[in-house]
Amino acid sequence: MVDLREKVVQDRGIIARIQSVIPGFSGYRANEDLRAADNMLRIQVADRLASIRGDLEACRTILMDNGQLEGLDKIGVLVSKFKTIEGEIRHAAQGYSGISAKVKVGEAELNKLYEYDLNLTTLLTEIGGEVGKVKSLAAAGGPDYKQALSQLAIKLDGLQGTNKRRMAFITGTEV
Repeated sequence: MVDLREKVVQDRGIIARIQSVIPGFSGYRANEDLRAADNMLRIQVADRLASIRGDLEACRTILMDNGQLEGLDKIGVLVSKFKTIEGEIRHAAQGYSGISAKVKVGEAELNKLYEYDLNLTTLLTEIGGEVGKVKSLAAAGGPDYKQALSQLAIKLDGLQGTNKRRMAFITGTEV
C-alpha cells in the first residue's frame, strides 16, 4: 500500500508549499498534511470494509438459495457489526488539539494514529479472506461454513479492538 503521508506532501498546492516554509506555520502545515493522509486512509479502510460486508451479504443469499437457514442469524449479526465498525472508522477523531489544549497532538502522535489505521488494512485482508472462505463453504452446501463464521467474528472483534485502542490513544485514555 502506498504511504499516503508522502503522497499528500507531494501533491501540495502552491499555498501549502508557501505555508510549509513560513516560520511558525510550517509545523502546522506538516500536521495538517498528516491529518489529511490519515483521513484518506480511514476512508479507504471504511470503503474496503463496506465492500467485504457486501461479500458477506452475498453469502446470506447463497445460504438462502441452498435452503440453509441455520446460519442466517449469525450472518445478520456480523453484517450489523460490519456496519458499526465501518461507521466508527469513517468518522473517527483526527487528532486535533486546540491552541491552548492541555494535551497537544503533535507530529509523533499523528504518525502513530496513521500507523494504527495502516494496521487496520492488514486486518482487513485477513477478514476478506475469512469472508471468502465462508462464501466458498456456503456454496459447497455443507455445515462447515459455521466454523468459518466463528473465525470471522473473532477477526472482526480484533479489528474493532484495534480501532478502540486507536481511539483510546487519541483521547489520551490509553493505559
